[in-house]
Amino acid sequence: MNTHVIRAMGVLAPNDLRLIWRDGFLLSIMAFVLPLACLGLRWLAPFAAELVAQWVVLEPYYGLIVASVIIAGQPVMLGFVIGILFIEERDEGTLLALQASPLSLRSFLGYRLLVAMGLNVVLTTIGVYFAGLVSVSLFVILVSATLASLGVPLVALIYAIYIKNKVQALMLLKPVQIWSGLPTLLFFVPTPWQWIGSVPMPLYYPMRLFWSASENQAEWWLVIPGFLIPGAALLWLLRRFQRTVYA
Repeated sequence: MNTHVIRAMGVLAPNDLRLIWRDGFLLSIMAFVLPLACLGLRWLAPFAAELVAQWVVLEPYYGLIVASVIIAGQPVMLGFVIGILFIEERDEGTLLALQASPLSLRSFLGYRLLVAMGLNVVLTTIGVYFAGLVSVSLFVILVSATLASLGVPLVALIYAIYIKNKVQALMLLKPVQIWSGLPTLLFFVPTPWQWIGSVPMPLYYPMRLFWSASENQAEWWLVIPGFLIPGAALLWLLRRFQRTVYA
């Protein structure tokens, strides 16, 4: 990791913690909503399976449920939290102040986004074990969570670039959550449309990798498009973000 990014951690991490602690909504998401949602699956999924047992056997889809709620849902919610931090810092002039500080915008972004992605991998791994619905190896969880973690900076930067204030950010949380859930529908459409739809919904790749691994048929080739497609979008958003800050 770049020494400038490490230095940024020491300078900015206490401020991030202060902002999250000060904002009860963000704190509740980090400390309660995400862990409880994962833990709740342990009981909700079997309960729902009993309710619909006479129409459909739900158990074969547990891997897809975990992939949708945790693998894809976790990075979107964490990206929302980081996006709110960006918006608050933009409104407070923190991002502009970086121009006059020894810390570059690139180092700041490196710190913020890499830490968020790492935190997503940790929270996703814990969440899968909390749910306890499927049996997959730790390696599969880590690879799926790492691919899905690219969704964190995508969501965060979209909020930072296009959202004007915190009220608007809260209003758009539900559409972003719907976007994270749409890849689930791709599993039930004909094959050509799965790949077409996966381009604007790159969380499909880590979801599919996780579900296929839960059925002992891991499709490791998904790592390639799962990295390249969101990676290309991320590079474009980073350039757009820099132009927005220095405009």
